[in-house]
Amino acid sequence: MNEALTNVLLSLQPGVALDLACGSGRHSLWLRERGWKVTAVDLVPGPHVDVVTDLEALTFDSAPCDLVICWLYWQLSLLPSIAAFVQPCGVAALAGKTTGRFATSIGAYRDAFPGWTELSSGEESDRCWIILRKP
Repeated sequence: MNEALTNVLLSLQPGVALDLACGSGRHSLWLRERGWKVTAVDLVPGPHVDVVTDLEALTFDSAPCDLVICWLYWQLSLLPSIAAFVQPCGVAALAGKTTGRFATSIGAYRDAFPGWTELSSGEESDRCWIILRKP
């Protein structure tokens, strides 16, 4: 896992988390081991974590989460739902590639979450990340 992400997550009290585009479930498993209740979402179920495979079936109008992770997946239209799904004082942890067809940037994330407190951000290689706290 990204060291900046790990450092921020270790500073949070366990709560309810949503791991979007969870892939193999590395973040979900890590969080569960530390007492979080996690819903993992991806199109393809991973071998080590129960996964909701239909993103359209996930209702963003249910109870908000303390944490939403969307790591290395970029879908601009998903960002408003992520912002709405994080409860006040909750955290959104986002990362994407900075090159290629689905490229994003830290600026694009900042634009989508105005007024949120930036806990960590950075770029390494062809990826960027940002971790934000909702007001």
